[in-house]
Amino acid sequence: MREPIAPLGTWLFVPDRRNAVGDVSTGYLSRNGERVVLSHTSRPLADLVRKIGQLESDFAARIGALLFPEES
Repeated sequence: MREPIAPLGTWLFVPDRRNAVGDVSTGYLSRNGERVVLSHTSRPLADLVRKIGQLESDFAARIGALLFPEES
């Protein structure tokens, strides 16, 4: 599964990318033409971004269930 590009404050996080032959482009942060390559931290940051997304989704589902309970 390909990790999506994610906004992190004023930065965009572009996770590692793998091409058709398996070569990997290292992930980076980008802002206003500036790029910070994340040679050692791209994968852990991608994991963190994914986990935060899961937490946000779970929270939205729970809050939605509280605000709009299904009528039996």
